[in-house]
Amino acid sequence: MSGIIYRFADFLSDSRGFIATFLALAAGIGIGAATQFNEGFMFAFNIFLSVAAIVISGVILVAGARSEAALHVKLDYLIEHSEATNKVVGLEHLDAREIEQERKRVEAEAAEAVEDAIEEAGLAGR
Repeated sequence: MSGIIYRFADFLSDSRGFIATFLALAAGIGIGAATQFNEGFMFAFNIFLSVAAIVISGVILVAGARSEAALHVKLDYLIEHSEATNKVVGLEHLDAREIEQERKRVEAEAAEAVEDAIEEAGLAGR
């Protein structure tokens, strides 16, 4: 089932998917114009658009989660095989407060490293 969702997400993110979506919308508007946008058509068209929006939103969320998971694996691999510390591997599993604390700590370390590099280069106070 996930293969179908991923293929559908790939299709929608392609120009062909955009064109197909646009053509379906244009066809619906054309049919509506032909039926003078009567109540029955408007009801059915609104239901169709609502269902399509929910399905497309879900597909986008699933594809985004897959992409994000792949990105985490790549970053974890780079961290594991670099001189960086491995303590941030799996950071995405912490809650938002813990992630924010870690972000602040890393930013403070980076700012300190920049200040040290400036002092070593003799650029301080210029």
